[in-house]
Amino acid sequence: MALETLEAIRTRRVAKYYDQNKSVSDDLLWTILEAARWAPTGGNERVHHFICLTEKSLIKKIKLFFPGMVAGTPSALIFICINWNLVLDNMKKRHPEVSYDVGHYSQNMLLAAHALGLVAGPMSSFSKEAICILLNTPDGIDPRFCIGIGHPAKPPAHMPSWPKKKLKVESLVQWGPY
Repeated sequence: MALETLEAIRTRRVAKYYDQNKSVSDDLLWTILEAARWAPTGGNERVHHFICLTEKSLIKKIKLFFPGMVAGTPSALIFICINWNLVLDNMKKRHPEVSYDVGHYSQNMLLAAHALGLVAGPMSSFSKEAICILLNTPDGIDPRFCIGIGHPAKPPAHMPSWPKKKLKVESLVQWGPY
C-alpha cells in the first residue's frame, strides 16, 4: 500500500489537456469529493464547501474568466470554497489556517483523480467576482481554488515541450540548523 501511495505521488502530473469526447461520471466525481472530505483541517473544523460542475456550456462560460485555463477544457470543475458563515469568530483570527485547508483538499482530489485513471489540474487564477455571479453563490461562500478534471488527452502537435529538469530532493532540504 505504501508503495502504491508513493508511486501515485511520483507519477501524478498537472493536466492541461482533456479528452473532449469523454465525460467524467458522477460516481467518479463523488469518489473524488469523498477523498477531499477526508483531508485534514485546522482544528478539525469543516468550514469548506465544494461546488461541482459538469455542464459543458457553463464550464465554457467560466473558462472566459480563467486566464489559467488556456490549453484545454476539463469535463468537470470542482471549486473549493471557504464558507465564512461556518467560520467561528475564534477561527477568523486563525484565517491562514482556514486557507491552508484548501491545499489539503486539493491534494486529496488530485491524487484521487490520478488513482481513478483521470487527469486533474489545479487552478487559482480566476476572477472570483465573475465566478460568484456565474454560480450565483450565496453570501459567505468564497471560491478559493479550482480543480479541473477529465479523461487524459495528448497535447496538440503544435504545443511546445518544455525540458523537464528534475530536482534531487537533497537540493530542497537543509538537514539540521543552518
